[in-house]
Amino acid sequence: MTGEQREHRADPLKLKRLRLAAGWTVSEFCSEAEIDKTTGAKVLRGDPVFLGTIVQVGKAFMVENYLEILHPEELLALGITPSGDSDRHVLEWEIDEFLTGWEKATNGLQYQLVRLQHRYLRGRQARGKCYEMRHLSHADRDRLTEHLRRHPDVCERIGDHPNIAKNLTAAWVREQWWVLDQWEEGETLAHRLKSGPLNDYTLRLVMNGIAAGLHALHQAGVIRRELSPRFVLLRESNDKPVLTDFELAKLLEGATSVSPDEWPDDLYRAEEVAGDTPIDERADVYSWGRVFVHAACGELPGRGKESTILAKCQLPDKVRSIVVESLNVARSKRPKSMTSILDALEGWR
Repeated sequence: MTGEQREHRADPLKLKRLRLAAGWTVSEFCSEAEIDKTTGAKVLRGDPVFLGTIVQVGKAFMVENYLEILHPEELLALGITPSGDSDRHVLEWEIDEFLTGWEKATNGLQYQLVRLQHRYLRGRQARGKCYEMRHLSHADRDRLTEHLRRHPDVCERIGDHPNIAKNLTAAWVREQWWVLDQWEEGETLAHRLKSGPLNDYTLRLVMNGIAAGLHALHQAGVIRRELSPRFVLLRESNDKPVLTDFELAKLLEGATSVSPDEWPDDLYRAEEVAGDTPIDERADVYSWGRVFVHAACGELPGRGKESTILAKCQLPDKVRSIVVESLNVARSKRPKSMTSILDALEGWR
């Protein structure tokens, strides 16, 4: 397939900045670029389109060289360092690999995960989470700062724990917010579950480890609130889980809460999290139960239907009972803490 026939992706964030600077609506953008709305939506999302379309878009914005609006991953595939070598430097680190495209966090911000190599210490790596902030006003950046600092704050509270991510630093770099954690070779639990349920040994290892991590958070006065398989890393060496991405964790003891204006749907989150009533450890107990069902059964049923599918899994009665109890919609009927869950899992480890 020739370069002209192969589809390419534009950088959605660059296009958003250009469109906002031009003062165009999406419809006006499509009209100026002489493309239909379906194609326009694909370009703005960063979906693959023909190169000719990207050239048209560039001309609409008076960008003479279409390479200036290509997605960074496309540039790397062509052997081009995006926007100069300095853009690959993050403090004393250098971007080695883009792990994801731009994704949307619950707080509405777009972020990208990357692997970084230390520029001076050979062999040292970091997991970088880059929040795109350049299109926001200074007022919005200030408002979101409380969200962005939460992850390193939580990691510092916990300290050294085998099931909690270790934060290295966080900083503003080129008007983007970067959070750098110690690198953990492995994959997310969400990725692993695409292949089906965990085997008995891995299920015990993972769910005990997640429970231990949540217990450590609760002991430090932190409610995770947004636990799901995509926020659990499984170490490649031993499959032990590491909880990460604590931007929307809730600090107790009078600390200001950080919450999005509107919580999007989440299949693992307790319903009370998105409400107006105070929450406690039982919100994480519920999420732990939902993750357990998915990991044990390879699928996630609707709320209230978990006991039926769990009956098909080979589990000790005591373990199945604590999981079902954790999944009560009424939080008053759930175990009061992760201590109860760890006690119930004691003989299953």
